[in-house]
Amino acid sequence: MRKLCLLGAVTTAILAQPSDPAELLAKARDLIVASAKRLPDYVCVQTVDRQYFKHLYRQWRPPSCAQIAAFNQEHPRDLVLDSTDRLRIELKVSQGMEIGAWPGESRLGSRSVFDLASGGAYGTGALGTFFGDIFERGGAIYTYIGEETAAGLKLESYGYQVPAGSSHYEVKTGSDWTATAFSGTFRIDADSLDLRRLMVVASELPPESGGCQAETTVEYQKVKVGTGEFLLPLRSSMHILMTDATESRTAAVYSGCREYHGEATIRFDRAAVVGEVQETAASTAPLPAGLPLSLALTSPIDTETAAAGDIVTLKLRKPVRTPEEVLVPAGATVEGRILRMQHRLEKPRHFTIGLLLEKLEVRGGATQLYAKLDRGDQSRSIVLPPMGQSRLVAALVFTTDKSRHVVPARYQTNWVTVAPPAEEMRK
Repeated sequence: MRKLCLLGAVTTAILAQPSDPAELLAKARDLIVASAKRLPDYVCVQTVDRQYFKHLYRQWRPPSCAQIAAFNQEHPRDLVLDSTDRLRIELKVSQGMEIGAWPGESRLGSRSVFDLASGGAYGTGALGTFFGDIFERGGAIYTYIGEETAAGLKLESYGYQVPAGSSHYEVKTGSDWTATAFSGTFRIDADSLDLRRLMVVASELPPESGGCQAETTVEYQKVKVGTGEFLLPLRSSMHILMTDATESRTAAVYSGCREYHGEATIRFDRAAVVGEVQETAASTAPLPAGLPLSLALTSPIDTETAAAGDIVTLKLRKPVRTPEEVLVPAGATVEGRILRMQHRLEKPRHFTIGLLLEKLEVRGGATQLYAKLDRGDQSRSIVLPPMGQSRLVAALVFTTDKSRHVVPARYQTNWVTVAPPAEEMRK
């Protein structure tokens, strides 16, 4: 199911029409559907870079989406880059839905992928869930556009339309999801009949979504998964235009695609929340509340490459102790995860890195770690975590006019342990 949450030069030449474009499309359609049905369970790592643009004239409110689109296209300099962020997610397609986890977690399917996206602009469908509406279910209407050449390949281009009644393209409207019509184009390799490029445009977004139009472009390639080769995305981009004239643009790259042998259980219950730590071979109970932790990074965090989802390691600078005994010696390893990697370009310009401590390795075993940043490490300003994110996520803010910041190894932070939240909810 396709869902959308709103928040090199190629030379093309139109050539002659093939003898029967309908027959070519039918053959390509059959191959695409058959390949999708044979595709084994698999996962890919998706790295997403997002840009958020605001309008230079903040009070400007045009009366229609068409006028917003026309004005922004004619006056691109009136759009100002406000912020950027980056996230890395491990995705798996299961039962027509893209489910996911942070890289390195023990299992997939513990939460909605939109929870991992932390409320920013995000869309699913590139991993193949578009195909059902466009090629398999029979609700799409096609038109032939023409033959093109690109990168030495002969490509046949088609247009399509999927009405709302046949669509599984859903847009978030408050707490609900609403299906909407969509249309677009796709290119088929005339020789191999492989799908090379797909464009999806939803231009009739529900008013409750606050969106005008969403446009997604996906480039596909053959990738070896298990014992066969299958059509998987190489990269994708998404452009969303909002009714307040703001825009968001995302660029996603897919890597490390491989067959998935584990069992994924789709759970969207109360226990499946952002910041949930999967069960490990923990051998000790969590630390008592109220104990100070002095930590230092073991390696730098480079905002040029780091993303939400990345694991970071830290070392205890001092032993953790009660008046009676040492519970954890100095030098013990703490594992944390970045849950936010944001760059705000409005002055004062700054990077915000959201860090959640997850695991403490001690005496050859591991235990879940519950701790919050010591208030003495924070400025007087308060940075709230995104809605739905754990309240134990520490927002580390670095003010700089530079476009890149490196948090050095041995960077120190102080924390204090807290009691495990009820029902394992980190809030």
